[in-house]
Amino acid sequence: MSRGSPSWPSNGGVTLLELVVTIVVITLGAGVLYSYIASVNRSPEPVLRQRLVALAEGMMEEIVAKRWDERTKIGGGALCTTEGNPVCPGPMASTTLGLDPGENISNRATLDDLDDYDGLTESNTFVDQEGRTTTIQGASLQVSVCYIPSSATAISSTSPLCSTSSTNTKRIVVSVSGPGGEKMELVTVRCNY
Repeated sequence: MSRGSPSWPSNGGVTLLELVVTIVVITLGAGVLYSYIASVNRSPEPVLRQRLVALAEGMMEEIVAKRWDERTKIGGGALCTTEGNPVCPGPMASTTLGLDPGENISNRATLDDLDDYDGLTESNTFVDQEGRTTTIQGASLQVSVCYIPSSATAISSTSPLCSTSSTNTKRIVVSVSGPGGEKMELVTVRCNY
């Protein structure tokens, strides 16, 4: 009896079946990889989206840090409005929104209350309150500020809440649009104080 390994036929080649199976597996893998790469190329760039959100958040923070109205005392304090008690002993809130005399939208250091930002628009090059610029080609930013009734139950940028008279609440909408047409909005309210 001889001891050793059994003798297997070894021809060192590849069968036709093994070759066909290998080609099918590689083709399926390439198809999956191609569809993944194509979906990544079609999706919005995450870094660009993050920059647009940071741009909108920075603008919103700048705006809400300002006084509620031109006539609001430094440190706060409510003003009289057409909403609420008609017999108010203090100063009346401004009935118009937007820039006040001596203010210039191109010099944001002159903007001292939140409704001064109403109508602000920037495209491609964006300036922060420190004067630093950021460039995002094809992007734009818009700000709108309006009075809304304090009794409003739904606050959105599309609801027709804006009031023509001064109320105790202002709605601020910061909209940014990306180069691909993607649009994001931040909406907040600020009360009279």
